[in-house]
Amino acid sequence: MSKDVPSPVATVTNPGWTTSGLAGSPISSLQPQDEYLHPVPATAGYAWTETSYWGFCVPEHDLMAEIYLWFHPALGTMSAGVLLWRGMQPTSLACDYVHHHHFLPMPEDISHYFIEALGLEIQILDPLKSARIALQDPERNVSFEVTFTGALPPLGRPNGNHLVQPMHACGSLNLYGEKITIDGYFMRDRSWGAERHETPRDLPPITWMTGIIDQSWSFHLVAFDDPALGPEWAGRFSNPKAGENLIWGYLHEAGRTTSIRAARKRTLRESDGVTPRGFELEIEDEYGRVLPLRGIITARAPWATWQNVVVYYSLTRWEIDGRVAWGDCQDIHYNRFVHESTNRRQT
Repeated sequence: MSKDVPSPVATVTNPGWTTSGLAGSPISSLQPQDEYLHPVPATAGYAWTETSYWGFCVPEHDLMAEIYLWFHPALGTMSAGVLLWRGMQPTSLACDYVHHHHFLPMPEDISHYFIEALGLEIQILDPLKSARIALQDPERNVSFEVTFTGALPPLGRPNGNHLVQPMHACGSLNLYGEKITIDGYFMRDRSWGAERHETPRDLPPITWMTGIIDQSWSFHLVAFDDPALGPEWAGRFSNPKAGENLIWGYLHEAGRTTSIRAARKRTLRESDGVTPRGFELEIEDEYGRVLPLRGIITARAPWATWQNVVVYYSLTRWEIDGRVAWGDCQDIHYNRFVHESTNRRQT
């Protein structure tokens, strides 16, 4: 069980995170305009980026959907796609439904728009509070309509141009004639005002992790495994160093949102040494509260978000003090880790 201590403690690994500041980007600094496209500076490079990430999960069906919108305003193009799957899938093409385009014309306004190539409609009903997304693919007999309502106000990430927000997703899915009710939670993600290059990185896997019970409890963090816990890549990469694996994170519990200052995390992998199957995690917040969690993946699919990276999208069941949370975990892999891990097991 988590415990309280009287005052927050600053850390080097998660600088600036306090209940009043939320990593330098307090909730109050997020404006309704951040829901929409931002001006592109004259000095912006070709990789200037905005993103909008949505989805939903239906745990009783081991089902998850990812809706990813990647805008390239300096180029006037966008990438967009829908990935929907049940259970453990070896490739994205083994999923129940995948439809993605790397090169599409970019809309001038993203308050309410339609992507004809996907049959996908996105409508902001109330900025930073609610939205509606619908898909119609009559040729393949797949459709859904989902309304998203914020379970919490959006939370700002450290760089000031990135937010996350736990959402209550309600609607219905038609999957090749099968009717499935959608009524659960999902962590949306929105970013703008920075360049996002597709350059390969000399890094071990990094995991984007979420877990939501309802509007009363959720967490989100981005972290490498802690080298002190002996991940199989330990000693092969110079970074991260022990105790410096956490990028950022928050915990919302008992009506209070706090920053996570430490994440003692280890990813459990399949026999190939690459594919994630679960997570052992202990988080510590700014007040010194320590909370152990164990996550088991129940649905999984690898997807090359771009060609130099593969992300394992994973519906994860979290056990926390006898309670259960569900969330989207994304284990992000670069070339060197996968190449070395695979070849070490072949020799």
